[in-house]
Parts: sequence; structure tokens; C-alpha cells
Amino acid sequence: MVDEDAAAVAALLEAVAEHAGPPVPLSELGRRAGLSGPVADAAAPMVGALLGAFGVLRPGQDPVVVSPQARCFLRSIASYVRSGRSVLDNWERPGTAEPPYTGRQVLSGPQFLYLAEERRLALDPDAEPLRRTEVVQVVVKTRLRGRGGRAHYLVLYDDRARQYQLPGGHVRSSDADARAAAFRELEEELPGYHHVPGRDSLRELGTVPIVQLSRTFGAITEYRITFFQLECPVADLPVGPGGRWVPEADVLDPTTTLDGASLNVAALEELDRSLPGRLSGLPLSLPGVRRRSLREVVRDRPWEVVGLVIGVLGLVVSLVPLLT
Repeated sequence: MVDEDAAAVAALLEAVAEHAGPPVPLSELGRRAGLSGPVADAAAPMVGALLGAFGVLRPGQDPVVVSPQARCFLRSIASYVRSGRSVLDNWERPGTAEPPYTGRQVLSGPQFLYLAEERRLALDPDAEPLRRTEVVQVVVKTRLRGRGGRAHYLVLYDDRARQYQLPGGHVRSSDADARAAAFRELEEELPGYHHVPGRDSLRELGTVPIVQLSRTFGAITEYRITFFQLECPVADLPVGPGGRWVPEADVLDPTTTLDGASLNVAALEELDRSLPGRLSGLPLSLPGVRRRSLREVVRDRPWEVVGLVIGVLGLVVSLVPLLT
């Protein structure tokens, strides 16, 4: 059985969709749809405000539906209200996707929220954040063999955000403080790394507040990011398949892409400007020069590797007649 309040809202939506002629107040349309005076008066302003947010009514004292398509939208929503079914689902699933979207993706709650919040931010760059959260990020700086001695910084790929960013994550209620959260995140994100007290240290670099559209929650979010720099005497730090070492010029460039994914560096840029010697003035996190694995060499210079393999194969083929 349809709830009386839901039935009243559905009736009002259908009355608005079906009305043709001079503008009439929403409350009057509700009465014509069979609602009692008090119910029509109570539902009208709330329904009118909601429909205005969806853009289906022209601005004005009395409602006018903007198009035949908008009338169909109202009838569709009325059907959902009457049946008790939901337009959106999957609200528990974190993460959003990039276009092109499938129909199921668009009607996923977080994805719909992301698109709505993206538009809200475009209409108002100072839009109020819907959530606030504490985050830690860790700067890991080293030099790589074969890269001209230039400093490189570790970034990791975040599957949910579909971006590369510094190691780190959200501060949990179970963390003693931001420093403990940073060590925990390093252990979780770097395979084989274990924090050894007295050996490893984290130097606090500063805290940067920044407002961004969260690709995980889909909401405009105010982040308070505390940055640390890892200092570790280990010669080689395991980074896993999602890790990349990026030169300083690239890690501070918001247009940089790695494997088609962008870098989330807005807060890092703010930190760089606040440091007395900038990022370039920071000491190395790891001693010496780090060797690159074969996987990293192949990933960074695929065509050179292909050329080398072809050259070796050619040399082998040319030597075969001489050995037979």
C-alpha cells in the first residue's frame, strides 16, 4: 500500500506535469489533484524547492514546466515515489568513474553525487564543502641511477581516485596522531616496508588546507593535509607495481600524466611554496642512488628496450651461420 505522504507528493508531481494553461500556484494544483488544503499547502513549497533544484520549472512565483521532456521527468519521478522504489542505488560503493559512463554507472549514487557536485563547483568555485577530513601524505625523495642525478619523488596509484599521489591516507580514530597514521599508511602501501623505531623517522613539513572534489566520495571536501618527509637509511625501498618515481619538475606540474592518469598535486604545490628552500631544498629520504628494477626500465623506456631486444636478436641470428 502506498504511503499517504508519498501518494500526496506523487499526485502533486503529476498535477504539475499535466497542467497546461496560465500559471497556477503549486498548492492549488495539489487541491485539483485531490489533496486536502492543509496537505497541499504543506507539500507545495517543499516540492517546489526540490523541482527548482532540478531545473524543471521556470523561475517565478507560480510554476511553469520548462519543456515536454521536463514533464516526462516529473511523471517518472512520481512513478518512483508511488512505487517506493529508488532512482539511485549502490550508495555503499566508494569511488567514481570517468566518462564515457554506462547507464548503471550514472545511476550509482556516488557517481551521481560526483556529477552534481562537479556542476555545483563549476557554478560556484567557493561552494561550501559537504565534508571535512584529516589526511597525511609522505614525501619520499631519492636519486635514481641513470637519471642524471636528478631528485625523484615517490607517487602511488590510488585505484579509487584514479590518480597518482604521494603515499598516505586518512587519519583514523585508532591512530595515536598524524605521525602514527603516516607510518601506518607507509606499511600498508609499500610492500615489505616495516617501520623500525630508532631507524626510520618522519620530519613534519607543514599542514595545508585545500578544498577539492573527492573522487572517492563524490562530494566537495575540505582536506587538512599534514605532510611528512620519510628519512630511512635503507638503501632500497620496495614500492610495488603501483609506485612511480617522478622528477621534481613533473611532480609539481598538474598537467603531468602517468599511464594516462593525472597527479593530485594541488596541496603539494602549496607546500612547496611554504617551504624555505622549496621541495628542492629537502634532503634525500634514502641514502645513495637507487637502482631501477628491470620492470621500471621497461615501463619508462619501452621503445628503447624493444630496440635493444631486436638488436640482440639480430646479432644472435647473424652469429648462427658462423657457429654451424
